[in-house]
Amino acid sequence: MTVAPLTFLWQIWLTLAHAYVPHPVRLTGHPRFDWHNLATADNLNFSPCYDEFECARLSLPLDWHNASSPHNISLAVIMLRAVVPQSHPSHGGSVIVNPGGPGGSGVLYALSAARKLQTLLDGPQHYDIISFDPRGVLYSQPNAYCFDEAIESEIWYLEKRAAGGLNASEAALRYSWAAEIGRGRLCATNKGGIFSDGINIRNHLSTAYTARDTLELVFQLDDVELSGAKHATQGVLSETRVPKIQYMGTSYGTFLGETFAALYPEHVGRMVLDSNIDADNFVSRHEASVDDHEAICSYFFERCYAGGEKCAFWRTSDRGAGDIQARYEVLLSTVRHEPVSYTGAGHTSVITFEDLVDGWFMTLYQPAQFFPLFAQFLDALYEARDLPYPFWHHALNLPGYADEAILAHILQNSEISAAVHCSDGPDLTSSNVSSFQDWLSNLTTRFPNAGALQAEWKLSCFTLPASLRPQWRYDGPFSATVPILFVNNRLDPVTPLKSAKKMATQYDGSSVLVQDSVGHGALLPGGECMWNHVKRYMQTGRLPKDGTVCEVPCEPFDEGC
Repeated sequence: MTVAPLTFLWQIWLTLAHAYVPHPVRLTGHPRFDWHNLATADNLNFSPCYDEFECARLSLPLDWHNASSPHNISLAVIMLRAVVPQSHPSHGGSVIVNPGGPGGSGVLYALSAARKLQTLLDGPQHYDIISFDPRGVLYSQPNAYCFDEAIESEIWYLEKRAAGGLNASEAALRYSWAAEIGRGRLCATNKGGIFSDGINIRNHLSTAYTARDTLELVFQLDDVELSGAKHATQGVLSETRVPKIQYMGTSYGTFLGETFAALYPEHVGRMVLDSNIDADNFVSRHEASVDDHEAICSYFFERCYAGGEKCAFWRTSDRGAGDIQARYEVLLSTVRHEPVSYTGAGHTSVITFEDLVDGWFMTLYQPAQFFPLFAQFLDALYEARDLPYPFWHHALNLPGYADEAILAHILQNSEISAAVHCSDGPDLTSSNVSSFQDWLSNLTTRFPNAGALQAEWKLSCFTLPASLRPQWRYDGPFSATVPILFVNNRLDPVTPLKSAKKMATQYDGSSVLVQDSVGHGALLPGGECMWNHVKRYMQTGRLPKDGTVCEVPCEPFDEGC
């Protein structure tokens, strides 16, 4: 899960880096594949794609609770076959993976990570790796984008960025409020995602729908005849066998897993959930995701001091991490009053206080990778040298991406993300700007440096038209007797360890595995200890002792890390 697209910059960054993949998802080096030429079918008919992969389009009901509805969606599914055929005794079945979001593309994730995941999981048993673009996302049809063109969405974000963050001023907050009202109306009325009879796909994007889509995929992969139950709502879908999902979900993908396990516990086989969401909190106003923010900020200063000259923001005169923190706070105060311009890669812009805070937040997602880069940026900014092109702006160099569909996904994904998480949350559509301000004030009091970021993500839910509320929403209970392996870093900027611990108590027989690391995503990258436990669980069903802690080989600013 990502806290939210706070600005155009952060939206691009989180879509690319996905906050779940250790490197941005670039498709340079992958051949193009035309999904439009792939026929949609009632069954999974895989065709070769992207060299080593196979792809299929699966027709599924738009509304699982309305058998009379004529509308379907086309689910884009991708598979990396196991190194052995399905008939081989060592074939372990399919593992469905979800990268998070909400709104993350499973197709792009598979292209980036499926081979690595397969290698890490393989042992006595070998697995097919399966992923899919959830309904409304990228190659699944119809899309749930609201703007006609990606450039229009880009302009909308740039205008919001120019107005400032939610706590920059009263005017900035009211500008964002008005902008979100406008986008909500656009999502309710624009032709994209709306069928000829006026039915809007955005009323059918909640996680409950995606969980039911996932169940159908489980049945399809298990080659079970559904005997007309395809258009049924719920109930027994097979009288002869009970297919079991093997699933790995990250960030928002953990909420999808928790929802699936609560709705369909009899269909849970192996489930690994990484960087965990508190499901009960997610279906409320979602206020419990940035709890670790201050601790990770302190971790940056501590690691910078420990790294010495390896950290560009360190000074020989420093006597402790507090000196580095004080220097950063001076810099932050300076930029608040005097924004700084930079130029690079055919682009020029201005670094504001909000940009620096947003860039800081992005850095917390992958400290080993991004702390050194952020330290270099802070050093140049502090010393008033020629300002380098900020590393979180690298995504603006877009020609390396494979097609226009991916560009739309990058720039417009937040439109889908909002539709999903607002559908999963409570009905806030009767709120006004004053009630939102009260809630914002509460968050910023509790989390001075991250509360506004948290509130920005939920803002679209306060301004959403009531007509876009979901037809089906599952809000609990989130519990079952299923042995899930919850994994989490010790500190995580948006999915704190306490969420994993809580959810493990609600799914009887589950276990929490902790990586003594900082950042979002314990598995990619993950240490040998972590993957040994995960692999053993997937292969045998044996869970590690609850609370087991795995060390990591290195920390930010360590040599070779």
